[in-house]
Amino acid sequence: MFNLHQIQMYQLSRLLHDYHRDLYTHFEEHEICPSLYAAPWFLTLFASQFPLGFVSRIFDFVLVQGTEVIFKVALCLLSSHEGEIVECDGFESIVDYLKTTLPTLTQAQMEQTIAKVMEMDISKQLHAYEVEYHVLQDEMLESGPPPDDSDRLDRLEKTNVQLKKQNMELLEKLQAARQKIQSLEMSVETFLSRESKMKHMIRSLEQERASYQRTIERMRSCLPPDALTDVEMTQIKTGPNGKAKTAAKKP
Repeated sequence: MFNLHQIQMYQLSRLLHDYHRDLYTHFEEHEICPSLYAAPWFLTLFASQFPLGFVSRIFDFVLVQGTEVIFKVALCLLSSHEGEIVECDGFESIVDYLKTTLPTLTQAQMEQTIAKVMEMDISKQLHAYEVEYHVLQDEMLESGPPPDDSDRLDRLEKTNVQLKKQNMELLEKLQAARQKIQSLEMSVETFLSRESKMKHMIRSLEQERASYQRTIERMRSCLPPDALTDVEMTQIKTGPNGKAKTAAKKP
């Protein structure tokens, strides 16, 4: 059974080859394979490096459209930064740009990326690339590795070990990201609950105040006019705080 991760990396490489040849050639010249930068994108749905708001939007699209969204987002991100990536003239500078600079998206860049993703349709290409991958793998298994490819196989094995280690680290980051999302969701729920309780309390106090005002009006309507006059005079003498006023002395 073929490894899903290897198929996905092959599909992404073929997408770059067919749609962004200059970027593909630049990666090939510096021996940068998709696994070096795109593996965490596929394993964590961009949660390990990108802003949380952007990641939540990707989660929503994946639930609706499936994993094809990851390819579309990756392609949009790489194409929008193609000029800057091509200007990087070394292996380390390219990898550093892909892992640190590219994920720092502004709100405008996020919206532009989402808009491009919604317009893109690469389902047929992905299916064709998957079939192509299986055919190539079958041919390689039938012919066997060439005798002079031992060094290449050693490098591939070392790369595989590094990728497995990276995958474990990314899984830990993914778990931490999920816990952070759950914590934020709980905080939002708590805030909404408190807000609802405060609104309910304010409504109750307003109703209680209105009830008191109606009671006072009814009591005032039951008193005779002379009694109302006495009450008003008493309020004037005592003042609003209930204390008797001191008469001013004449000079």
